[in-house]
Amino acid sequence: MKEGWILFVYINIEVAIKILYVLIVLNIVFAVVVYAMKIKKLNRTKIERRFEGKIKDYFTYVLVNAEGKEPLNAPPFSMTKVEQEVMQERLNDMIENFTGTPREKCMALCKRLGLVQYHLDRLKKGSHAVKIDAAYHLGCMRVQEAVPALLKLLQTHKLNSYLFVIARSIAKCARDEQDVKDMVQILLRHNKGFYDLLVDIIKEADINHGALFAKFIKRENNAFIQIGLGGLKDYTEPTVASAVYRLIDSTDSTIQYKAVEIYLKSVHFIPRNVVQKLLRHPLDEVRVLTVQAIADLQMVTYIDVMRNALLDESKRVSDASAKGLLLLGEEGIAALCSVTAEAKGSEHGEYLQMLIEGEIKSLSIQLHDLDQLTRYNSLDYHYEKMLGKNKQIYRVV
Repeated sequence: MKEGWILFVYINIEVAIKILYVLIVLNIVFAVVVYAMKIKKLNRTKIERRFEGKIKDYFTYVLVNAEGKEPLNAPPFSMTKVEQEVMQERLNDMIENFTGTPREKCMALCKRLGLVQYHLDRLKKGSHAVKIDAAYHLGCMRVQEAVPALLKLLQTHKLNSYLFVIARSIAKCARDEQDVKDMVQILLRHNKGFYDLLVDIIKEADINHGALFAKFIKRENNAFIQIGLGGLKDYTEPTVASAVYRLIDSTDSTIQYKAVEIYLKSVHFIPRNVVQKLLRHPLDEVRVLTVQAIADLQMVTYIDVMRNALLDESKRVSDASAKGLLLLGEEGIAALCSVTAEAKGSEHGEYLQMLIEGEIKSLSIQLHDLDQLTRYNSLDYHYEKMLGKNKQIYRVV
């Protein structure tokens, strides 16, 4: 029994020693690999720095001649693979930052240097990592003939961050609006709602973005409508207001709110029936946007509407209406003070009075500005007339 126990311990020690040897070998191999990678990276950095000095004069030539009529000449020296990659990155940056003729000349130079064909071949025959790298560079160079292969790659690619690298490259290379539509259609199959990202990608394409976004909001598909609205949110032309008007009645609350926001920002005049409809909207945000738009557009004829909005059940709407009336001149200020006086003694009346007094206090420290001084005197006058003199408020002339 004792001998068996000793034999068992001996075998376990032997196994442990072997495991230790294996771990030591693995650590040594790992250290060698890491060291080799570090050496390789240092060597590459040295080559890149050397090459940067070598091509300095050449890129000075490119910058000087980028606006000229003559095509750019290839560099007067051969390049290693690493040097070619450095050249590629520099040209990518220039194409990204240039527009018009300088960009086109740099794109033509990439083709002359064989960079376009090199990455087209990699896109067709390489591994997954190689294809993604090729897609990125082809996008940077705006290679239109790469679009069919890029669309095919996008269609079969799984949902991850590389999917958007391919999509952005398609947008940059797009030959026309249809290429962008095809790209968007493929991405929407994943049904993940990355609409803002898609808007950003679409804006990379050399097409009429506004026209495409306007077409998207005319579709019945909510995903396309969301993209269209996201793209149009920075537009302020009246034509945009008319394009989004039908979506104000959308059953989708997100679409409806975005449509109202764009409509009110783009329109130069809001019909009374639209104002009344929007001020009956169940969402506080929509009612706030409406009264803010009336104030921004200086629509004095709607002071009666703003007066009614002061009594809105939402304090946000009431606050926005009060601030809006302050911007609508003497009539607006008079209406604000009148409603406050009528509601005096109630919780809402106290709230409005507090808003007015806060505004008077704020204006009192901005009296160097003529507009603010005029508003201060007008507000102070109507406050005293309808609500009585406040000992903390003094008229300034």
